[in-house]
Amino acid sequence: MKRKTLLLINPVSQLRPGFHINKVTRNQPLSLGIIAALTPSHWKIRIIDENFRKFRYYEADLVGLTAFTSTAPRAYEIAAIYRERGIKTIMGGIHASMVPDESIRFVDSVVQGEAEPVWAQVLADFESGSLKKFYRSSYAGEVNQPEPRRDLFHPGYISASIQTTRGCPMNCSFCSVSAFNGQHYRFRPIGDVLDELEKIPQKYILFVDDNIIGQNRESKERARQLFEGIIRRGIKKIWISQSSINFADDEELLKLAYRSGCRMILLGIEAETDDQLKEANKKLNLSRGAATYRQVFRAIHRQGIGIIAALIFGWDSDTPETIRARTRFALNCGADSFQTSILTPLPGTQLFDKIAGEKRLLYSNFPHDWQRYDYFETTIRHPVIPAVLLDHEISIALRNIFSPFNIVIRNIKTLWNTRRFSTAMILSLNYWHYRNIFINGKKKLSEKEKN
Repeated sequence: MKRKTLLLINPVSQLRPGFHINKVTRNQPLSLGIIAALTPSHWKIRIIDENFRKFRYYEADLVGLTAFTSTAPRAYEIAAIYRERGIKTIMGGIHASMVPDESIRFVDSVVQGEAEPVWAQVLADFESGSLKKFYRSSYAGEVNQPEPRRDLFHPGYISASIQTTRGCPMNCSFCSVSAFNGQHYRFRPIGDVLDELEKIPQKYILFVDDNIIGQNRESKERARQLFEGIIRRGIKKIWISQSSINFADDEELLKLAYRSGCRMILLGIEAETDDQLKEANKKLNLSRGAATYRQVFRAIHRQGIGIIAALIFGWDSDTPETIRARTRFALNCGADSFQTSILTPLPGTQLFDKIAGEKRLLYSNFPHDWQRYDYFETTIRHPVIPAVLLDHEISIALRNIFSPFNIVIRNIKTLWNTRRFSTAMILSLNYWHYRNIFINGKKKLSEKEKN
């Protein structure tokens, strides 16, 4: 019997380069690798990854697509090509899970939530000619995912992605993770994670967990066991992940993180004043106060780990003065690099519900306008600042934060603060890469729009 072909597609927005303009910042389509691993051996599987090559038609019996909000229009565009030929298409991922009634207009079936509990049924229904429009999975207590089919990923990825936990109880106003993965930390068996780490060829690892150490005692103990397991097995990787500011609370845990390979941690700072933190629903940051940020950074630096501070511009309570103050804060807070973004309301978030309810979306011709919702431009009608002025103020802020002079100064301070040359080198590259994204990327966008 001839093997059927499953084609899995990772689309990239065609509006602007975003995070894809630099090979270092591309992340493996982990969900597609997991889907491939869940698929029986009588299927032939291929991944088309637009991170490296623009889509071209490839024969298939069944097509699966994943998408973030900004890449959803591109996913719909590709799906249409196959539907015109009578080939069934299935879409999953965070965007389709948040707006399934929209997505089903463009594909034949939508998988809402995590694929592991339902994928076998999806394939069985397809093979019997009874594919349903919607499949909805419930949250399992433990994350029982297979090792992704990494042999299907493009070999050009410099770092490998791996997930050890799912879910987040923080429920920040701008984040849809809690709606997608649940508000409780769910753990993947540590032995499975370590086994997978041992097989990954790349030296650099991105733990895609939303909070690598979590918030409660159980999640911190679990992180400790993970770090100890990496050390005990002699797994020599350099890794980065993200966490909240409580990452700095336990000195012994920080030491273990460094020994296990951590050289950078992204912290969700978002803003430095109470007004913006209240909008973000950053309860932990609010409870400790922005004055503690420096202490947090120093504690992490002492163990040789560098900090990427995530900052957001465009809060309702922002003014030109607060944006300039946030820039000064960034340059003096002690962080080593920055991930900046413009406040963006994504479906499934409290923020989107609020802004849409108040009719303050600047772009609402959906699904076409979803491509604008990529953190690169203002999509909210600000209550005080005109959009043109807001974009102008944010552009000035980014030029200051990512100026070559400030990058060099920050890199010297990183070396001094961490006393680790390897950490300083990695953070230096990271800072320059973010400059390439946020400064050069905006220039390319402006040139494209003029043409």
